[in-house]
Amino acid sequence: MKRIANLLFTTLVFLFLATLVSPVALSSSSAAKRKVVPRAMPDGGKAFAHIKYLASDKFQGRKSGTPEYRKAAEYVAAEMEKAGLKPGGENGTWFQEVPFKNWTDFEQPIRLEVVSPERRVYFAGRGRDFTPVSGTGSGIVKGGLVFAGYGVVSEKDGWNDYAALDVKGKIVLVMPDLPASLGNDAKNEWNFEKKVKTAAAMGALGLIEMDLTTPREQAGPQAGPRSRPGFLRPGQCPEGFVVMRAGRDFLSDVFYLVEKSWRDMVSKTLRLKKSVTADLGVTVEMEAHFVSGERTAPNVIGVLPGNDPKLKDEALVIGGHLDHLGVGVDGWVYPGADDNAGSAAVILETARALAAAGYKPARTIVFGAWAGEELGLQGSRYYTEHPVIPLEKTALYMNIDMVGTGDSDLLVGGMTEFAELYEVVKRGLDADTIKKLRPRPNYRGSDHTSFWGKNVPAISLRTGEVLTEKLDDEHPEYHLPGDRPETIDPELLRLACQYHADILQSLGSSRENLLDPVYRTLFLHREASVVDMHCDTIARFMAGEDLSQDLPKGHIDIPKLKRGAVDLEVFACFAPPPANEAEKYRSANGVFAQIEAVNKLVEKNPGDLALVRSVDEANAARNASKTGVLIAIEGGYAIENDLVLLREFYRAGVRLMTLTHWTATDWADASGDPQAVHRGLTDFGESVVREMNRLGMVIDVSHAHDETFWDVIRLSKVPVVASHSGCRALSPHHRNLSDEMLKALAENGGVVGICFVPAFLQSELDRAETGLFEKTAGEHRLPADRAAIEKAEPAARGKFYADFEKRWAELKKTLPVVDVKTVVDHIDHVVKVTGDADHVGLGSDFDGTSDTPVGLGNVGLLPNITKELVARGYKPEDIRKILGGNFLRVFGAVERAREK
Repeated sequence: MKRIANLLFTTLVFLFLATLVSPVALSSSSAAKRKVVPRAMPDGGKAFAHIKYLASDKFQGRKSGTPEYRKAAEYVAAEMEKAGLKPGGENGTWFQEVPFKNWTDFEQPIRLEVVSPERRVYFAGRGRDFTPVSGTGSGIVKGGLVFAGYGVVSEKDGWNDYAALDVKGKIVLVMPDLPASLGNDAKNEWNFEKKVKTAAAMGALGLIEMDLTTPREQAGPQAGPRSRPGFLRPGQCPEGFVVMRAGRDFLSDVFYLVEKSWRDMVSKTLRLKKSVTADLGVTVEMEAHFVSGERTAPNVIGVLPGNDPKLKDEALVIGGHLDHLGVGVDGWVYPGADDNAGSAAVILETARALAAAGYKPARTIVFGAWAGEELGLQGSRYYTEHPVIPLEKTALYMNIDMVGTGDSDLLVGGMTEFAELYEVVKRGLDADTIKKLRPRPNYRGSDHTSFWGKNVPAISLRTGEVLTEKLDDEHPEYHLPGDRPETIDPELLRLACQYHADILQSLGSSRENLLDPVYRTLFLHREASVVDMHCDTIARFMAGEDLSQDLPKGHIDIPKLKRGAVDLEVFACFAPPPANEAEKYRSANGVFAQIEAVNKLVEKNPGDLALVRSVDEANAARNASKTGVLIAIEGGYAIENDLVLLREFYRAGVRLMTLTHWTATDWADASGDPQAVHRGLTDFGESVVREMNRLGMVIDVSHAHDETFWDVIRLSKVPVVASHSGCRALSPHHRNLSDEMLKALAENGGVVGICFVPAFLQSELDRAETGLFEKTAGEHRLPADRAAIEKAEPAARGKFYADFEKRWAELKKTLPVVDVKTVVDHIDHVVKVTGDADHVGLGSDFDGTSDTPVGLGNVGLLPNITKELVARGYKPEDIRKILGGNFLRVFGAVERAREK
């Protein structure tokens, strides 16, 4: 009985200790052979103590480049040393000195006051009465206030805002922007710097730019575009000349004090298109103290060395920015407790907890507190240029940004982009933590982006939800003076520490290959803007298929678009070559029906798809984690020889049109025609090209006859595309482009989208398929013409196709394989012929072909192209161009050239 009791006691003790062991410590058979290390158990209270200290007024908001920031960095270094870390900075120190070449700041006091006829004091700050303009001169100025219109003098254009004014010893008040009547030369010449220097040359002491923007909460749909505020670079402003920007409350006061209206004067200036000015008889005093120059601020680097002879040269990096905003122009200290003293607190407490658990990692762990995130990610970027362990050996960077407020949801940027690697990461987390995880796709707002830019796996943690700026925002004091320690929840800090400690213990000891190149390759694909320039999928939707489902047949549906990380899919609305005159004038109706179907498809799937008519809309769709849908027309027969219809299609959202299909239109020859009927474009065809340029509609020369192609290249003022074609030098098919055509397309700035149709990629297949088709049709007593067979009796047609497809499947086994490599061979050829990777993209023709290359059976397999490009040594920046950047460049160029 005593033995049983002892055994039971031992078992209970073991089970209790198991709760203190890292979740993966017993997850594999090999773990039993290694020493079981207790699970690190961070303390949220200890983490909070770091925040309470770092976010105190002693550190004056920790702006990079200030003495207070350096003191904060020294504190973090001392705490890293206490936690048992080793210095990882320059020359054996804890620090990397990050240079800030264009560092700027304002020192207090900053003032704007009305002195007479009645004293009034105004308050500086974002969203308040006024702000000093960065780059202003420093000092105190006092003088009468003069309204000088735009502050512009252009004798050539008959505009002089100073003609009736004496501004010597006074302060000039000017409107933003420029007179609409100025010529292009004057508009190019008159920037904000010239306004300031002109006022100074006239003897003025300072300048106030009117902030006429409508407050966001008051701006309605008719508010119109916002004016761009003027800006100055350090050194552009005359010394002692003070420049500020003041809002509507100040403007109303200075005009009402002398019984005038700024609204009346601005309105007359705009409506009458003439200079309206006035000496207001109000005395104003301004004070500003602008500081600029070169500064440095340190990253703080601590290292927990790896102990495994093979794995110690691999790194896991955990970090977040230490800096915040400092002291604002409003005079308030911006403490930055949640943003982002919390990251230093989590880093330090995680390091302490790992040491307390006696954890000795196999891989090296680097702990970083970055400078300059608030100034443009400068500290983390500096680290990626000067890493402790080379980036190719860095398995993962874990970023921490704002983990002290909100609910206990764990919002993880990078979870989607590094989905496969994150599955490995999750093995270190317990079930309760996994339930709290939420993906944050396309998040680029913190230091992990510096690592993404180097194609290094990186994730970023935030507690709560994304910023909303609403009253229920879970980070309500973001970039405000109220971001103080009192808002921080220590339990959230503990949760963030535990999350990172568990991951570090798991990955730090894992024998899995964390440097598998597939992780970086798939990230590169997902991070790129992926564009497929041509598909024929809308016909399947119109036939009743539910494209929201992952369907067993077909090349494109929404789940496959997501797997393929497609950001923009061009949906072609097909206008077939008309068989007779009657069909010719029914073509537009068929295309409008398809356009309506595309709109319905998007409307039925608003969480996954977004209609795209511009590059801005394409970017918005991507940022919202949706696939953009761009409407195209395949076959210029659709316009029924009428430019009015072309314009109507543009109004309906069409942004690309293929001029022809297999046979000629009445105005353009097609590549399927044995001979050029029109010798390229007719006069009307040329007017179509000019009108597409004017509208901002992309011209597509796939399917066009060579002579049509050359006419388009000669006429178009903007880049054109061949949305789904290939290289004739590799596969002599009429649907492909010759080397001379590829060179001309490149000179035009255009792009060829490589088509995935095997018969185009390997013409031997086309010849074999055509021969078999004709032979099988003859045996079935059908014409050897696809269009004619489509009109045959259904039973006979079905019997023919069943027989043909069976024979073709057998014959293909004897022919050259067309696969992903074949597609990339065509990409390679375009790059070699044109001299760079700027003129080639992807144009699958999915759902417009029954056959596809091996490894590209549907749009979800597009990452296979990226894998092959990486395997061939393409640079990440060139891969991004090929996957979609090139098409977006063309789309933008065509859009910008549109005549308004």
